[in-house]
Amino acid sequence: MRVMILAAGRGTRLGPLGLQVPKALVDVAGEPLLARHLRSLEGQGATRVVVNAHHLADQVHAFAAAYAGPLELVVVEEPALLGTAGGVRHAVHLFDDGPFVVLYGDVLVDEPLRPLLDTHVGAHATATLAVYAAERTEDKGVVDVDEDGRVTGFREKPPGGGPGLVNAGLYVLDPAAVAALPADVPLDFGFDVFPAWLAASHVVVVHRLAAPVVDIGTPDALAGARRAIASAR
Repeated sequence: MRVMILAAGRGTRLGPLGLQVPKALVDVAGEPLLARHLRSLEGQGATRVVVNAHHLADQVHAFAAAYAGPLELVVVEEPALLGTAGGVRHAVHLFDDGPFVVLYGDVLVDEPLRPLLDTHVGAHATATLAVYAAERTEDKGVVDVDEDGRVTGFREKPPGGGPGLVNAGLYVLDPAAVAALPADVPLDFGFDVFPAWLAASHVVVVHRLAAPVVDIGTPDALAGARRAIASAR
C-alpha cells in the first residue's frame, strides 16, 4: 500500500496555531497528527508514505529526518501551493505502479484502508472516494451517488444542507489518470478534477465509512478531537 498525505496547506483555519506549526504536525493528545497516521499505516501494510510540504516545510523535513519507523517516508516540497489535486499531480511519479491512497492531512481516520482499496479495484475505478453519512451537511462537501455507488455529482457546502454523504478527504486514485492532469497548475479535487472526470465518463465510486472522520482543521475541532482521544484512553 502506498499513501500520500496532503500537508502543504497554510492551516489558516487553525488561526495563530497554523502560523507556528504545519497542520500535519499539530499535537493531538500528546503526539503530532502525522505520527498518528504513520503508526496506523505501519500496522496496515503500507510501504511508502509521501508527504507534500510547503508552509513551514522545514518542520516537515525535520520530522521525516527523525522518523525511525519501517515505512519509506518521502517529503515532496512544493515551491508554490498547488491545491489538493495539483499537489498529488506534483508527486505522482512516486506512484507509478498501481492505485494509491490520498489522505488529507487535517483529518483523523480510524478505519482500515484495505477495504477502500478493495472497493476501488473491484469497481475498476479511476477514483474511489471515502464518504460517511451525516444529518447536517451545510458546511461540508456532499457527494451524490446512484444506487450502484457511482458518483453522479458534487455539492460544496450546500445551503440548508440536510442529510447526505460527506466527502471524507480520503481517496484511492489511478496514477495514470492523475499523471494526465496538467503539471504545476493549481487544481482542486472537488472543484476541478472529479467533476471533469465525471464529465469524461471516468468511473468514480464511493466507499462508505462506518463512522465520520474527525476534522482537526479548526481550533474547536482540534479541541474536540483531543478530548475524545483522552476520554477513550
